[in-house]
Amino acid sequence: MGAYLCIASNDVPPAVSKRIILNVNFSPVIKVPNQLLGAPLGTDVQLECYVEAFPNTINYWLKSNGEMLLHG
Repeated sequence: MGAYLCIASNDVPPAVSKRIILNVNFSPVIKVPNQLLGAPLGTDVQLECYVEAFPNTINYWLKSNGEMLLHG
């Protein structure tokens, strides 16, 4: 993805150019460094999930009972 400049020229001036923006839509790629975490009851745990996609994704965590984690 990015900006590209196309330039057309021959022996007849002037050369002509056109700038285009290329976007490539692709499915999300998800990386989770630690898929199993453990901690004593009542302590904090940090969950990490890295997502690469275009267009951008909407990310959220769900507990096993389907409850969405909204804060933190």
